[in-house]
Amino acid sequence: MNPITFAIYITSLFWLNLSDAKIGYFWHITDLHYDPFHNSPEFHRGCKHNRGNNDHNHRNGRHRDHTCDSSWLLIQSAVAFMAGRHPETLEFVLWTGDILSSSMEHLSDETKLEAVRNVTDLLGRTFSSQFVFPALGHNDPPPSKKLIEMWMQWLPSDALQTFEIGGYYTIEHSYSKLRIVVLNSVLWAGGAVKTEGPHKGRAQWEWLEQVLSKARRKKELVYLVAHAGPGVEERHNAGSSSAAGGGELTPTANSNLVRIIKAFSDVIVGQFYGHRHTDTFRLMYSDGQPVSWALLAPSITPRGAGSISNPGLRLYKFDTNNGKVLDYTQFYLDVTNKKGELHWAVEYNLTQYYNLREINAASLDALSKKIRNYNDRTFLNKYLTALHVRHSTDVLDCDATCVHVHYCAIVHAEFHEFRACVRNPASALASRAPNLSSAILLYAILFLISSKRY
Repeated sequence: MNPITFAIYITSLFWLNLSDAKIGYFWHITDLHYDPFHNSPEFHRGCKHNRGNNDHNHRNGRHRDHTCDSSWLLIQSAVAFMAGRHPETLEFVLWTGDILSSSMEHLSDETKLEAVRNVTDLLGRTFSSQFVFPALGHNDPPPSKKLIEMWMQWLPSDALQTFEIGGYYTIEHSYSKLRIVVLNSVLWAGGAVKTEGPHKGRAQWEWLEQVLSKARRKKELVYLVAHAGPGVEERHNAGSSSAAGGGELTPTANSNLVRIIKAFSDVIVGQFYGHRHTDTFRLMYSDGQPVSWALLAPSITPRGAGSISNPGLRLYKFDTNNGKVLDYTQFYLDVTNKKGELHWAVEYNLTQYYNLREINAASLDALSKKIRNYNDRTFLNKYLTALHVRHSTDVLDCDATCVHVHYCAIVHAEFHEFRACVRNPASALASRAPNLSSAILLYAILFLISSKRY
C-alpha cells in the first residue's frame, strides 16, 4: 500500500470511529449550599458579613453577592437555565452534594430534610425523563429512610440498599458498558471518624474494590463520582486537621483512594467531584506516566471560605458507547452585574479554550506543563480566569511561587507528594526563572511553617 493510499485509509478509519460514536450529554451541578432563610434577616446566617452591616442584604435587589450562600431564587434560576438547554440526548444529571448551607448545621433534621426535599422536587420536575444521581456532601443529612423515599425515583432497589448502609451506590448504564459509582466521601473525611465510626468507611473501601473488580471482569468502564475527591486544594495545608474537618479526605483515606484509582486506571474513564468551589483538575501517575484524571466542577453558591467564585454549571458531552468524555461547556452567572439580572452565559468550551484534541490523562498532563510555564502565561491566565469562574484577582497577582503551588496541586494527589513539591520548588522553576529561585524557596519555608500550626 503506497503512502497516499495508507493516509486515506487511516483518515477513513478516523471518521468511521467518529461516526460510530453515540453522543450523549450529562449535567454536573454541585455545592448549592441552599439557605432557606436567605430573605429572613433574623435567620440570615448564610452570609459572611460584619454585624450591624446589612448593606449586602439588598445588593442588586436580589440578595445575591459573594458574601451569601444560595437563595431559592438563585437555585431556581440555575435549574431553569438547565431546563432551557435540555438536549434530547441528555442522559442523566450528577448532583455532587453540599446541598445545604453550613448555616443550617444546628437546625433540626426535619428542617434540613424539608430543604433537601424542595431541591429534590425542583430537579424531579425539571428532569422528569432523566435520572439524577445524588452524592452526599459534608453539609448534608446522613442516609435515612426519608432521604431514600425522596431519591427512590432515581435509584433502583439494589442501589438504595447500599445507600441506606453508607450513602454510596452504583448504577449500570442501561444500554452501554458504562457504570457510575457514587461514593460517600463524608465517610473518609476527618469529621466522619468521630460521628459515623470507622467501620462504615472500611465497608465502603471493600465495596469499591469489589465493584471495580467486577467491572473489570465484565469489561465495563466506570465513572467515579463523589462530593470530595483525592488531592489537596492549593489554599489548604495538605493533610492538616483543618482541611480534613472541612470535608477533605483524611491523609490515609486520600492515599488509599489514589492507590485504588491507579490500580484500576484501565477501568476508570472519568472522575467527577465538587467540594472545592473551583474549576480545576487533578492528575494521578504510575511510574511517572499519567494514568488517570479528575475534573472538579465549580459551585452554585457564590460564597466560599477563601475561594469565592461566580456560580457555575457544567454540561458534559460524551460517547455513550464507552463513556469517553469528549468535551464540556462551562456556564456561569456574574452575580455582581450592575443590572442585577440572573443572566447565565457560556464561560468557555474545554477543548477550544485549552486547545485540546481530546480529553485524557496525557493531554491534561501536557496542559498542566503549559500552565506551569511562567514565561508564557497564555494557558496560566486561562486557567486562573476559569479557576474562580471569572471572579479572581489571581490572574494579576499570581507570581512564580503561586504558579508553582497551583502546579503541585494539579499533579500531586498524594498529600506528602504535594508538600514535597512545594518544599522543593527551586528544582522545578530555577531553570525557568533563576532570579526568583530564592523567593520561591522562602515561600516554601513559610508554607511549611504555617502548616505546622494546625
